Amino acid sequence: MNNNKHTLLKLLSLALVICGASLATRAQTRYPAQLQIESLEPLAVKANQIVDVNLDERLLRLIPVGLMHSTDPDAKNIKEIVAGLKGVYVKNFEFNNEGEYGEADIAAIRTQLRAPGWVRFVNVINKKEHKNVEVYLMTGTTGARVEGLAILAAEPKELTVVNIVGIIDIEKLSKLEGQFGIPDLGIEPDDADKPEAKKPEKPATATKKP
Repeated sequence: MNNNKHTLLKLLSLALVICGASLATRAQTRYPAQLQIESLEPLAVKANQIVDVNLDERLLRLIPVGLMHSTDPDAKNIKEIVAGLKGVYVKNFEFNNEGEYGEADIAAIRTQLRAPGWVRFVNVINKKEHKNVEVYLMTGTTGARVEGLAILAAEPKELTVVNIVGIIDIEKLSKLEGQFGIPDLGIEPDDADKPEAKKPEKPATATKKP
């Protein structure tokens, strides 16, 4: 019984430390690239499934890289990528029926993405699946580096908004897919859309007549 109490006290202490770090960081001024995605909260009432990720700078430092998973052979570089981040925020809503959200629900997000510094550099439209993925970047005052990224992925029954704040190496961005609730960006074309390579024909073998 004493051992159980000791373990419980340790867990409570760890929870207080994490909560304290989160509250202290949230009290700070928002970064320019940090979106106010809490404007999407009203959609939670309509959604069937919700994924809500709020990782500020201190919480990112508390997450052991060993708990992250990736099929990329260079997954160890994720620690270096995370070191330059100030926050990762994700909101994903899945609905039972189409039409349960519309442009009016994401108008506040689009307004923020029209602010100075933000630029849309990818827009993928899949008419067959009625899916639209937009990727925005925020650059510094000199335009020499990326200081934030936003992804807006809209499907008939699903909406995802991702906001990554901090210095980002675009070439290594794909390594964060599948981490912290960040979905596959879907920018690369599917293999199914690529022309299949022709297989070399096997040389005909001569058959001996009996």
